[in-house]
Parts: sequence; structure tokens; C-alpha cells
Amino acid sequence: MPEDRVPKVSAILVAYNRAALLPQTLDSLLAQNFRDFELIVSDDCSTDETRDVCMSYARRDARIRYRCNPVNLRMPGNLNAALAEARGEYVAILHDGDVYRPDVFARWVDCLDRHPEAAFVFNAYEIINREGRWIVAGVEMPECMDGREFLKRIFLQGLGGSPVHGTPMLRRSCLEAVGPFDPRYSMHSDIEMWVRLASRWSVAYVQQPLIKLMPRERDHFLYRHYWWERTVDVRVKRLALAIVDPKWTPARLWFELRARVYYARCILPPLYHRRWSEVMMGLYVVLTGRDEMARPY
Repeated sequence: MPEDRVPKVSAILVAYNRAALLPQTLDSLLAQNFRDFELIVSDDCSTDETRDVCMSYARRDARIRYRCNPVNLRMPGNLNAALAEARGEYVAILHDGDVYRPDVFARWVDCLDRHPEAAFVFNAYEIINREGRWIVAGVEMPECMDGREFLKRIFLQGLGGSPVHGTPMLRRSCLEAVGPFDPRYSMHSDIEMWVRLASRWSVAYVQQPLIKLMPRERDHFLYRHYWWERTVDVRVKRLALAIVDPKWTPARLWFELRARVYYARCILPPLYHRRWSEVMMGLYVVLTGRDEMARPY
């Protein structure tokens, strides 16, 4: 793509040490029936063959631009560095390893074009359940919904996880208005960003499963930091609740009680696998409520 040609969409693909899975992701993105995009592959100092794979694809398609951070910035820093180079009206956040349906960009763009009040659009996903079968994971909501209503009725329905995974398309003007991804939330900084955006604008949704989310490897960051992931889950939900219900109400007291029960249930997996340090951390959080001590580093 010529340097002076501004694309409609800037697609940011964050990559880190998943070279074996990158070809399936890149192939699915280059097969998009919506063609007006640039693809910025942002490598966070991978030590495998990520660079070689990306450069091979970049030589075949001028829309691909490979960049590599001089030092490891972790996910929020990697996203912020890539966003500084994005030029499109819309920004798609993508992850290495996932597989994208050929119409995902077209469906996202169409939805944001028709709903200028929406800051971002997400969709249903294909995921692997506990039995190892592919299933569709989605939510019941209209195509466009007031952001605070989304937080209250959809986002806050459970304490764990988020209905919006790390792969939506965002309106760049809204991103610039709220500021960068917050490194304090590390691997969950994207979820905190969705909360910030939903607090100010509407949220759009495509009911069809447009993305196949590939399972994490056993040595993935979040397998090594089980309790950190659970406590940040609750911290982001607490942030969303404070936005939709700013006063200290019975609803917030009920949330805190549910959080303690959630933490107690989260002790069971590490107890079963005899991860005693995680069990002790879990007991500490349940008894004191001080979830800020569960740090990843």
C-alpha cells in the first residue's frame, strides 16, 4: 500500500512467540473480502521465528507492515506502540493464533458505519469448551446498545471474564479521546479499555461467530499467573460497577459478597492440582479482600 494512501481500517496484530500459529492467522486476514486495510504486525521481541514468518508474508502483500519493539513492552505497551502508527478511521485489534472469518472486517465496518454512536463493535466467537468441543459463545443484545446499559446488563452479569474478548474493531477517534491502554491492568488492559469506551459511547455487536479463538498454550502467561487473572477480572468488574452505580448501594454490597464467593470457588482448581502457593494466596484474598496483592510479577 502506498505511504500516502490512508486506509479505512488499520488492523493491529499483536504477536509474541507464536510463530507456528501465525500463518493460519495471516492467511485468514489476507483472505478478507474487505480489502481497504493495512495490517500492522507488532512483535513484542519474540525469540522464535515470528520475524521470519512476518517478513515472508510482507514480501507477498504490501498491506502488511512488520514492526518489532526494541524491548519487550508487554501487551498494553505493544498495543500503544502499534496504535501510534495506525492511520485508519477504524482500528481492529487482533491476536496471533486466532482465525478470522473472511467477512469479519466487512461486517465490523458495516456495523460501525451504520452506528456512528458506537465506539467499538464485537461479535460472537467460536471457542473450545471443557469437553474439547467447538461451541459458539455470544450474548443476547441488540446490534447497538447504550454503553452504560451494556456494562450493567451484559458486562456485569458474571464476575469472571468478559463478553468482549481482545479482538474488536474500534473507532480511532474514540480511542484517542480516552487515552492509551493502561499498563496497570497488564494482560487485561484491553478489557479495562472496553469499560472506559462503554462508559462514554454505545457498543455495537454482530451475533454471528466471526472469530475462532484458539486455546492458550500450557506455558502461556495466564497459566502461570492463575490468581492474578482472577483478581484482575474482579477489579475490572468493580470499575464498571462504579461507573453504572457510583453510590455505595445494596447492589455494590451484593457485588462484594459475590466477589468473596467467587474467590473461594477459585481456590478449588489450584487445590485439586496441589499448587499450594496459589491456595495460600487465594485464602489470603478471601479472608482479607485485598486482591491487589495478587501481582503477576
